[in-house]
Amino acid sequence: MPTTSSLPSLHGKTFLVTGGNTGIGYSTCLNLAAQGAKIIMCARSSPKASSAIASIKALHPEADIRALIMDHNALATIAEAAKLFSAQEPKLHGLILNAGVMAVPYETTPDGFESQMQINYVAHWLLTSHLLPVLLSTARQEGPGSVRVVSVSSDGHQKYSFGVTKILYDASEVEACSDFKRYALSKFANVLHADSLHSQYGPGSESSRQGQGEIWTASLHPGFIDTQLNEKIRDGTSWKFSWVHRVLKMFGVLRPWDEGCVSSLFVAASPEFTAAMSGKYFNEKAGLKEPNPGTKDVEEQIRLEKWTREAMQKGGWI
Repeated sequence: MPTTSSLPSLHGKTFLVTGGNTGIGYSTCLNLAAQGAKIIMCARSSPKASSAIASIKALHPEADIRALIMDHNALATIAEAAKLFSAQEPKLHGLILNAGVMAVPYETTPDGFESQMQINYVAHWLLTSHLLPVLLSTARQEGPGSVRVVSVSSDGHQKYSFGVTKILYDASEVEACSDFKRYALSKFANVLHADSLHSQYGPGSESSRQGQGEIWTASLHPGFIDTQLNEKIRDGTSWKFSWVHRVLKMFGVLRPWDEGCVSSLFVAASPEFTAAMSGKYFNEKAGLKEPNPGTKDVEEQIRLEKWTREAMQKGGWI
């Protein structure tokens, strides 16, 4: 298993990490900072970002890191933040789509989407869409393998069957689903998104062949990590999940938060991540793993892409 200390020097490289102020995202930023990368830490508020940045600078005083404020519950802030980044930064080498929530009660956001689907998937799709010009520009300048997009999914995406019918995306269609099934659906969408990006911009794509830029992508399972993501499990507010947390801790399955970034760092920055690995799914130890077979359904990738793009256009976010 690769270790975070095995990363090369990342001086001159720029990385953007969503949910970078806590948990796996914070650990990702911390390790990137240790290797000299320039880091854009996305967070919901300035105080949260400032506190996390101060903690990193206490360990790495020379760290080049700044905050970018966005709220995944408000898509307009995603678009605004992406435009601000593009106006300030000429290059982006790594986009790490890490922010997320898990198994929260059903509700819709002010934008009209089921909350887990918006926070875990839709907001990341929108952010990626707005950042594609700078990603592709960087790739054209620095060549294949210089630009990568990491989609932090979960093995939860393959624990649930959605039956023989096509997946449901609209908020009204998933209201009857359990909290965990809606979570699984959003994580399923993360994998489809990574696969779609690979098809459009990865090795062998039309974008690559025509010299418009080649982007390497991958989705992954970070492991069963004790982070704020499973806060409702830890604090026992949901009796269904509190016993799961205790059992996982007892048998050493639930790993500390600082071990959850291994695969994200491998995909985003390791020279051992190759073109042949683009579009693949990784386990928590940076090893290849088969995702839910349904994620390889090209028609479903296209359907999700179409649904998302049309929704973003309708809302005026792109």
